[in-house]
Amino acid sequence: MKRIAIIGGGISGLTVLHYLKQRFGDNVEITLFEREALTGGTIRSYKKDSCLFEWGPNGFLDNQPASLQLIDELGLNDQLVEAQVASRRRYLQVKGELKAIPTGLIDFIRTPLLSSKDKRSLIKGILKKNISTNLSIYDYISQRFSASIAESLVDPFISGIYAGDIKRLHMASAFPKLKRKGFKKSRMCSFKEGMGQIIEALYNRYKKHVHMNFEISSNPTDADIIVVATPAYAAAKIVRNLNPVLAQILDQVPYAPVAVAGLLFKQDSFKKKPDGFGYLIASQENKDVLGVLIESNVYPQRADDDQIMIRVLMGGAHHPAIIDNKEKQILNKAIKEIDSIYGLVSKPMATFVKQWPKAIPQYEINYPHWRQSVAEQCAKTQGLYLCANYIDGISFNDCIFNAKTIAGNVKI
Repeated sequence: MKRIAIIGGGISGLTVLHYLKQRFGDNVEITLFEREALTGGTIRSYKKDSCLFEWGPNGFLDNQPASLQLIDELGLNDQLVEAQVASRRRYLQVKGELKAIPTGLIDFIRTPLLSSKDKRSLIKGILKKNISTNLSIYDYISQRFSASIAESLVDPFISGIYAGDIKRLHMASAFPKLKRKGFKKSRMCSFKEGMGQIIEALYNRYKKHVHMNFEISSNPTDADIIVVATPAYAAAKIVRNLNPVLAQILDQVPYAPVAVAGLLFKQDSFKKKPDGFGYLIASQENKDVLGVLIESNVYPQRADDDQIMIRVLMGGAHHPAIIDNKEKQILNKAIKEIDSIYGLVSKPMATFVKQWPKAIPQYEINYPHWRQSVAEQCAKTQGLYLCANYIDGISFNDCIFNAKTIAGNVKI
């Protein structure tokens, strides 16, 4: 009987396992190895009393058929929850004040976020064609619209997605859909018990094929097929004896660090009640904080009716030293941020902290060349497949789509 080893129990590895089992059933021996005591990687939902704190992503967009298919196959359709309509209201923090992001033409005309010149640049830029996407995000936006729009409007959104530097990230690689069919209108969703619910469903279905607390650092296994579904820095160690050139290439992937602080408050803890989805902060504001998410406004299930659950994201490419802070320092910075915007009259009821030294892979300017080198080396290494968010997309949806594709391409 042929044997397949999957190394890494995050959403990528578990999805590969699901589709390989679906494809081969019991005709192939398939085992997943996870070095931690729990599967899920950066996806984990921590519940304490009435509140739920997400370690990593708090939701996903419903515009990827592969994700919706997996959810259906796992019988989780009735566990889906949509983001509240009120959470569509989003803000940018500018010089310590929140400015609403325009959601319509009238809002766009009236918004103080942009100067009259920038508004004209936006309108003209929408009509421009043939702007190369083989540029940094900063250069692309500057050429299409203006440098001011890149710095004040686009930068905070990139910080919210990649925690990255728009002058270093590659436009076509970070946003490949622009090159293809554009963006499809979508809704943000999650699960009643948090994003960890899909991890739990996958693990429960295949737990007899999963070996926990099992670290493989080199000479992976004597399996016929090896799917490495770990971060790039871990994958480099695993494949070093199989393909040292590939290992060296994988070692080059930069990651941005992120610290996440969760704060649970009583509704009456604020002078100004937090509304909407939350807010993002441009790097030119020079703050440790990337953004603030009012979790319980987005998904009411995250806290009781008389409570407000907030997540504060800090660090990123511009402030990597955040990862050296102690938990108490991170909490103090988070509380100070919330107090500066909403005005606190009482302390949080509960707090949570999760630090990710290497949270998000950065698709920098050399990414296309790097990606080609990875593909060439994998082709030279028989029976080896790589599947993780440093390849072809960082999102939850990207991971599922790519894992399903890999599972379909495995050759026995």
